[in-house]
Amino acid sequence: MSLIDRLLGDDEDDAQDRIEESREAADDALGRQVDLDTHGIEDAGVTGVAVVNEGPDDEPVTVPIARFSLGEDVESPDFDLAWELVGAALLALDPAFDDVFVRHFDVQFTFDGDGLFEAEECRRIAVPTELADRVASDPSFGVGELRAAVEDGHDIDDEIAPVAWGECKDYSRNSGMAMVAASSAASASAASCAGAGSAAAGCGGAGGV
Repeated sequence: MSLIDRLLGDDEDDAQDRIEESREAADDALGRQVDLDTHGIEDAGVTGVAVVNEGPDDEPVTVPIARFSLGEDVESPDFDLAWELVGAALLALDPAFDDVFVRHFDVQFTFDGDGLFEAEECRRIAVPTELADRVASDPSFGVGELRAAVEDGHDIDDEIAPVAWGECKDYSRNSGMAMVAASSAASASAASCAGAGSAAAGCGGAGGV
C-alpha cells in the first residue's frame, strides 16, 4: 500500500469524509466570521486540507488551509489586517477540526493578482494547534497576544510552525502528502499561486512584518 493510501485510508475508513466535512464546516464558519466588504478583501475560503503524515492509530495528520485574497492592487499587505484575518480564520478552523488530527493551521494570503489562486504573491502565517486552541477558548488571548506568540516562536526555519510571515508551502508537490480540497481547482493549487512564475519557491520573495 502506498503512503498516500495509508494516509487517507481505504474504502472502509471514514478519514477522508471526516476531513472534508470538517473543511466544509470551517468554510461555512469562515464565511460568517469574515465580511469581505467590511475587511476590504476580495475573497476568502478554507481551500484545502493537506494530509502530511500518519499519526497514532493510523490517524491522518493534517494541515487545514484558509486563504484570503487581499486584492489585485495590493503590493504591500496591511499586517494589522492580516493578523485580524488570522484570528478570524482560527475561530472558524479550530472548532471545526476538533475531531481531526491537526499538525498546525496554515493561513495564507494572496495579493498582487486576482483571486485565491491567481496571484503573483502568496504568504502564510502558520499557527500551532495549542495557540489556535487558546484563540478559540480564551477571551483574554486575542490577536495581539497571538501575533506576539507566533513572532516570538518563529525562528529561521519557515517550514515548521509557528511561522510569522513565510512563503506559501505547496503541499501538493510532495509525493509523501495528499490533498483533500474544496474543488478540482483547489486540489491543483491549494497551496500554490497559479499565476506565479515559481510556485515551488513560494510565489516570490519573502515579505517582512
